[in-house]
Amino acid sequence: MNKFMFTALISFFSITAFAQECSADLSRTAPNSRYINFDNGTVADNLTGLTWMRCPLGKQWNNISKECEGSTETYFWQSALTMIASINDINGNHQLHEFGGIKKWRMPNIKELMSLKEAACYSPAVNTKAFGKAFNYAVGDLAGYIWSNTPSNNGNEVYSFDTPNGEVYSYNPAQHKLSVLLIAE
Repeated sequence: MNKFMFTALISFFSITAFAQECSADLSRTAPNSRYINFDNGTVADNLTGLTWMRCPLGKQWNNISKECEGSTETYFWQSALTMIASINDINGNHQLHEFGGIKKWRMPNIKELMSLKEAACYSPAVNTKAFGKAFNYAVGDLAGYIWSNTPSNNGNEVYSFDTPNGEVYSYNPAQHKLSVLLIAE
């Protein structure tokens, strides 16, 4: 019986719950008023004029719960570009083709991704009113890192945005699989 209780306690305490933590002492850099959430799974950014998918690729928007569901898919960078081309192919039948009424989705550049950063918060460091629980990932889980279309200064890597901490990292595009969040003009 003691082994059972020990195992049950270990199992209970090893479950990790992710909840955004914010500092009351810091001004919000991505406040709720900046975003307009649409019921179709997109969000408009009033500051930049850009529209974002609210879910990274792999997760699906649920029109009833108004949340992203499922698991984020991670991609090598070139595979991500191929997937985006497939989504935008007018002759294709991708389920995300013209998602939210948008005709052309693209991979954001690193400045656009950094514009999402909520400096007062972490885990995730993005506005959760706009993106809900789409980015509840632990530091180091590459599903929480989003590819940009911006090559790094050394030319062999591509910049990514780390949603848990709001930081920028560069990765070899052929050796790392990261998530993809799409944007439109």
